[in-house]
Amino acid sequence: MFIDRPSTDNELYSKLLSDRLPANLGYLYENMAAQLIKSTNRELYYHTWEKKGSTHYYEIDFLISGKKKLIPIEIKSGNAGKHESILSFKSKYPSKVSDMYLFSQKDVNREGELHFLPIYMLPAFLEKL
Repeated sequence: MFIDRPSTDNELYSKLLSDRLPANLGYLYENMAAQLIKSTNRELYYHTWEKKGSTHYYEIDFLISGKKKLIPIEIKSGNAGKHESILSFKSKYPSKVSDMYLFSQKDVNREGELHFLPIYMLPAFLEKL
């Protein structure tokens, strides 16, 4: 696929095959999730707010309306270890948030009200809402 001309550098192909291609795939995962959510005739909502004492912001990738409460969704392309934003969102709006979901490449897990699901389960998750 990458060797379409004799002058094409094979380094890209080698890095891809050996899983050493430096790339942040987060935007691709989030774009895929946005398309899946939109395909269920839902609106796309994103939320950010300022971190106190910092120049950084918290962000929630997607907010979906559940039966009575909001469902915050985070999409991670790699390590699901950092999920400060979604926990902060829950503490900021405890009466308006039901369970929280983090989709990544990791296995099914749960920490309190935060559900960890593999990214491939997103279509089934959306279907049952």
